Amino acid sequence: MSVSTKENSADCTQKAEAFCDVTVFLPKEFTLDSGESLSRPELRVRVYGDLEKPAVVVTGGISAGRKVADAKDGKGWWRDLVHSGGPINLDKFCVIGFDFIPNVGETARTVSTVDHAKALVDALNVLDVKKVYAFVGASYGGMIGLAFAQHFPERLEKLCAISAPGKPHPSATALRGVQRRIIDFALKNNDPKAGVALARQLAMVTYRTAEEFGERFDSVAGEAAGDPYDVCEYLISRGNAYDMDATRYLTLSDSIDRHRVDPADVSVNSLIIAATSDRLAPIDDMRRLASEIAKSKFVEIDSLYGHDTFLKEVSVIGPHISSFLEEK
Repeated sequence: MSVSTKENSADCTQKAEAFCDVTVFLPKEFTLDSGESLSRPELRVRVYGDLEKPAVVVTGGISAGRKVADAKDGKGWWRDLVHSGGPINLDKFCVIGFDFIPNVGETARTVSTVDHAKALVDALNVLDVKKVYAFVGASYGGMIGLAFAQHFPERLEKLCAISAPGKPHPSATALRGVQRRIIDFALKNNDPKAGVALARQLAMVTYRTAEEFGERFDSVAGEAAGDPYDVCEYLISRGNAYDMDATRYLTLSDSIDRHRVDPADVSVNSLIIAATSDRLAPIDDMRRLASEIAKSKFVEIDSLYGHDTFLKEVSVIGPHISSFLEEK
């Protein structure tokens, strides 16, 4: 099947694990929930496999994007879950990943999960996908999946949302707010890269658990006051390795905290997966979300990895996702 946009075309009839990229130019009338228009109204999509197969949309946290199932050197962020013979089986399904808006250089500042759901509908129209078999989303991607299910139920058969509440918890908003103020401060001092690195360090602390940090690191002091501890060295390295435009980081972080979905309006068959140790999507909030969705199954996992359970515990969550996708 050939897919065309105004300026791009791609052949998306492929063998499993092959992929093609499509740039979808959003229609002129596309308007964000904020009332703003995008200065760069486009969505970059990656299609794995044959679009004639049932389509599964796969999305993750704000650092994830369309590179879902690429090999390690291609930075496929969920390649352990999405592959030939895997829990999301590319022998059976076509997988669609996409990069979040805004694009780098975008002038619009306020983007919602509903905006992403609307943009995805336009992309599916370009790809000629009438109905998505399943939307599997984790963290921010799961929030987009919930918004998609609420606003476009006719385009979706199944939803799997992992570590993604119907609305953010105030404690999680507080932590992300500090991250944003760090970046704002750095922007005012003409050092956005340092601001993003510091914000990422703080974010890494929220993604994992105290127990995991206790197992990995000790508290031996450096030779002089101010020397970083080993856990600090780890965070510094992770922050310095993180590559995201500062303004884009601010927009996506803010988008998480604007997220609101009414579970009562989610009518599709749903699987909700949560980690008991997750600080950003507390287990009580996730239990409440599942209980308020009419057709839902709830799975909770005891994990050392907190919010990052969806990345670190693929062998645990994979069978649940596979069974859900196989259910008739």
